[in-house]
Amino acid sequence: MILSAAGAVLIAAVKRVVRIILHLTKGAAAVFWLVFISPLPLQAHEFWIEPSSFQPDPDQSITADILIGTDFLGASAIYVPDQIETFALLGTGAKSQSERYEITGRYGDRPAGKMPSGSPGLRIIVHQTAPIRLTYSDAKKFDEFAREKGFDEALVQHQSRGLPLDKITERYQRYAKSLIAVGGPEKMGAGQDRHLGLAIEIVAEANPYQWPPLQSMPVRLYADGAPLANAQITVFTRHNPRHVETAKYQTDKDGRSNFALLAGRDYLVDSVILRPMDGAVESGDAMWESIWASLTFQVPSNQKM
Repeated sequence: MILSAAGAVLIAAVKRVVRIILHLTKGAAAVFWLVFISPLPLQAHEFWIEPSSFQPDPDQSITADILIGTDFLGASAIYVPDQIETFALLGTGAKSQSERYEITGRYGDRPAGKMPSGSPGLRIIVHQTAPIRLTYSDAKKFDEFAREKGFDEALVQHQSRGLPLDKITERYQRYAKSLIAVGGPEKMGAGQDRHLGLAIEIVAEANPYQWPPLQSMPVRLYADGAPLANAQITVFTRHNPRHVETAKYQTDKDGRSNFALLAGRDYLVDSVILRPMDGAVESGDAMWESIWASLTFQVPSNQKM
């Protein structure tokens, strides 16, 4: 569906935030991020990787923005080592699967990652956050988030567990991947996305950079190492920042889903699992756990390079 009026208003707000950050010094940007942007997950925003180029030349220096936002438009996160468990560039081909470049930086760097693109073929940028805990001030916000992500009965389940409604606690963790194609047309189609064993993970079962461009993309959703059936997947298709379409799909019994592709578009695929945490009241732990998966890639233009 095309962006709603409410979504357009929210995008305008995010754009204003991005413009503010771009005009701040690095130190001021870090403070602004921690005060104003860090709470964004409370509003169930997506989290994804956006490289400076989805199709770089071999060994080209590229950056990777870590973004939080909505409808495929977001604010750039700074590099905060304590909030990162994994940040790396991986190879995918038979000869390059063992290649791994650890992405590091200094606190406050924005974009958060900088790296050489590596040798020709498909590459995976992977980012895993540390667990973060949050509290919903009222049940309505929790219910809105749960329904948006496909968990319509979460609040009913919460009440049936005898848990309070005024302070609902959640622990969340994000797992993001981005596929980039290094080299010219004759090299970009080499390699294949693969299951990395993340707690939740979207795997592209075809190379989006192959030529001629794909007409559709088969993906598979994994959770705790196994395919996840009957789960919601949200696909954002972006032609430019003002033209984003959103569609929702369900995985089949084997954890697979398929959606149409358009040449010259950027794609963000997103899925969330929300599940209760047993013994939360007795242990003082969070009442709920959410784990988030995202995958970004680009489909080349029909005009051959």
